[in-house]
Amino acid sequence: MHILGINFSGHDSAASIIKDGKIIACAAEERFLRLKHTGVFPFKAIEYCLKEAGIQLLDLDHIGFYWNPGNEIVSNYDSRDYVRDNREFLYFLMNQLFTLIPKGEKRIDGIVQEVQFRAKPNPMRIYFCEHHMVTAASCFFVSPFHESAILTIDSYGEETTTMFSYGKGNKIDVIDEIKLPNSVGQLYSTVTQFLGFRTNSGEGKVMGLASYGKLSYYDAFGKIVKLLPRGRFELDLSYFEFFRRTGRKYSDKFIEVFGSPRKGEAEPITDRHADIAASIQKVTGDLMVHFATHLKEVTGSGNLCMAGGVALNSVGNGKIFKTRLFKNICVQPAANDVGTSLGSALYVYHQLHHYPRRFVQTHDYWGPSYTAEEIEKMLEIAKIPYTRYDNIEEVTAHLLVDNKIIGWFQGRMEFGPRALGNRSILANPCHPDMKDILNTWVKHRESFRPFAPSILEEKCGEYFDENYPSPYMLLVYDVLPKKRKVVPAITHVDNTGRVQTVNQEQNPRYYRLIKEFEKITGVPVILNTSFNIRGEPIVCTPQDALKCFIATGMDYLVMDNFLIAKQALPGYESQVQQTNEILNQARV
Repeated sequence: MHILGINFSGHDSAASIIKDGKIIACAAEERFLRLKHTGVFPFKAIEYCLKEAGIQLLDLDHIGFYWNPGNEIVSNYDSRDYVRDNREFLYFLMNQLFTLIPKGEKRIDGIVQEVQFRAKPNPMRIYFCEHHMVTAASCFFVSPFHESAILTIDSYGEETTTMFSYGKGNKIDVIDEIKLPNSVGQLYSTVTQFLGFRTNSGEGKVMGLASYGKLSYYDAFGKIVKLLPRGRFELDLSYFEFFRRTGRKYSDKFIEVFGSPRKGEAEPITDRHADIAASIQKVTGDLMVHFATHLKEVTGSGNLCMAGGVALNSVGNGKIFKTRLFKNICVQPAANDVGTSLGSALYVYHQLHHYPRRFVQTHDYWGPSYTAEEIEKMLEIAKIPYTRYDNIEEVTAHLLVDNKIIGWFQGRMEFGPRALGNRSILANPCHPDMKDILNTWVKHRESFRPFAPSILEEKCGEYFDENYPSPYMLLVYDVLPKKRKVVPAITHVDNTGRVQTVNQEQNPRYYRLIKEFEKITGVPVILNTSFNIRGEPIVCTPQDALKCFIATGMDYLVMDNFLIAKQALPGYESQVQQTNEILNQARV
């Protein structure tokens, strides 16, 4: 049975395909179109998924969609400004039917559409699934747990912003829900916008900036966010405009308390901005622990699954882990909306068709890959000088020791937003200035942005205060005091690191590279950041990788077993001269 899951909305559209409950392929549309966070219909991602599965569209048994429009056609709260355009999804049709239905019964639990293609003997069923149910499914149904508490948190899905549920076997039961307008995701994105960053994109910047600030505004946020019994909370809406769909998420009252909003990149970041970021991050962590505590009380489970955009907040995840409420935590690596494409397919297969679980997700490498022959052909056509090595991991490790910056392109592309060693930029974590070098000359991004450590899984406890595996870079640990000067480039200003643990089964080549680096330096850690520059998606194809490599300050590009040196490229000398001129001007 082949099931395709899709999502598309205002951002992060994607497609995923499963066969008999096992993941075959997943990809975000942004990687193909080269438009970060694009929300257009995922034609390219669907095409890739079908190709990887070896089938045509008409061979599909079912399609799962990540949203159930029936759940929000009739709003439960007063502001009519929030109700969506009735032409969106199936709204227009449903609104016409609702004129014939009594007011108290205007609720759709599910919509199933059958499409009969002329060339297909059996109809294809399209399921419109509840957003938070597929978000929960994206994590629990591929987790290693037979049973688990499940926490999903985002801006909103239909009307739900946070869902407490419990999974056992092939079934998820909802315990409780928090609905709009009380939303952690909207709260955090309001501050993101206020600080001059782009919403649904810049939230990670706020998390990074938070470590530089003080909790000067924590009490002010405490008056806006009220914790309630049973894991609930309430926002004082007089500080917000997001529920009115006016474009600006914060109100004039918010400005009275927190000062004038930052005018994007035109305005420098000040201590006030850092303090606001630190305060909202602390509030968010408090809320996440509040939710987790309630889930523990009502489920008694020793396991926790997490998904939804807020589950990408690795600092908050780390706070939950350190409470020891749960023995085991599993966070979906594609926790944001791209992961709902996977969740839609899994939900249809397990929850709606009751098939047993037979698959555990152990990695996030579900995107396209390219053979050595394809890469070599591209390099030949582009007339790019290269050298092929059978011991490419050893060669690369020596280059890293020499403080060279490496573009690392291997195997299948990661599905989620974190680069996990297949589409990564790598550097020496021991160089004290490497963070500033990367932010300035390679990533072209803000100086406060931290970089993640990739560490051999078995050595995690030697460098961090936790030894629990974190394969998806979604838990933040403290760097041990004795190791902070050993790996300064991955030690954030608050002495933490967003850890990726690597074992041999998950990524053999990346594991060998870190192992080779350890042989030379004694340090089982490599600095890892995503293979892209600011404002662009992570690279997908060898052509993308080459283009990014040429346009940045990387020294070498490694694709499969091929090594490309920047200094061997045509025009390298003029590029160096231009860089030196820029440096001289900067000094003046």
